Amino acid sequence: MPDSNVIAAKSDDEIWKIIAEQLNSKEDNLNYAAQFSIKNHYVTLDIDIHPDSGDENGKPFSSFSAKLPDTTGFRFNIEKQGLKHRIGKLFGMQDVIIGNADFDKKFLIQTNDVVKVKELLSNAEVSAALLKEPVVDFAIREHKIGANREIVLHLDIEGGITEPARLKDIFVPFKIVLDYLD
Repeated sequence: MPDSNVIAAKSDDEIWKIIAEQLNSKEDNLNYAAQFSIKNHYVTLDIDIHPDSGDENGKPFSSFSAKLPDTTGFRFNIEKQGLKHRIGKLFGMQDVIIGNADFDKKFLIQTNDVVKVKELLSNAEVSAALLKEPVVDFAIREHKIGANREIVLHLDIEGGITEPARLKDIFVPFKIVLDYLD
């Protein structure tokens, strides 16, 4: 988490105004990270414009993440479908079908609660925002750190996105899921 760029603001609009000012005043084409509070959650925005060559895919990406309470039992993973997913489906890989043909065609959806994930993805704001962007991964995952664990909501998008209005639009489904989990 970035401890050098913690944004303290009283409203979502103020947060996005500060992010816009910071991004618009950057003189370099380097990475950007910020942390801000939305209701009961601290959200990290990470824009990796020049990933290290040791990075998984070496491509620029933008992501939002937030730690969730340890008691969060709901899990989902929504991934952009690729060739490996289509082959996997032929061999029985689980995929939740939500009934939105465009969404079902573009994403592989896995969850431990089909009803909840269908409810979330039936929200037009969520599904439309995800369809509009090159989403790589949207998930609630458990990360084990030694003997400890963290439950984290992640939304990863292809590209080092530095347009504040676009980032704010991408944040919509993330925030809706946070609100749903509260």
